[in-house]
Amino acid sequence: MPYHQSSAVSVATVMTAATVIVIGYRLGRAHAAWRDVRSSKRDLPAKRRIAWGLTWPLVFGTFFVLLTAAAAAYDASH
Repeated sequence: MPYHQSSAVSVATVMTAATVIVIGYRLGRAHAAWRDVRSSKRDLPAKRRIAWGLTWPLVFGTFFVLLTAAAAAYDASH
């Protein structure tokens, strides 16, 4: 099957759109969890644990996306 530039661009566009949607969703969930931590008077340790549980995947996922983009840019330049 021949390689077409347009198919690579469409795959990259779909991947970028999916990444933006997932990061936006995770960011919203983490923000809401931290807002709950700030507004709660009781049960603070449990809410903080939930908030960190939602924040760490966002941090690691963002780091993975940036690392992947940096590796792709380095590979494209060499």
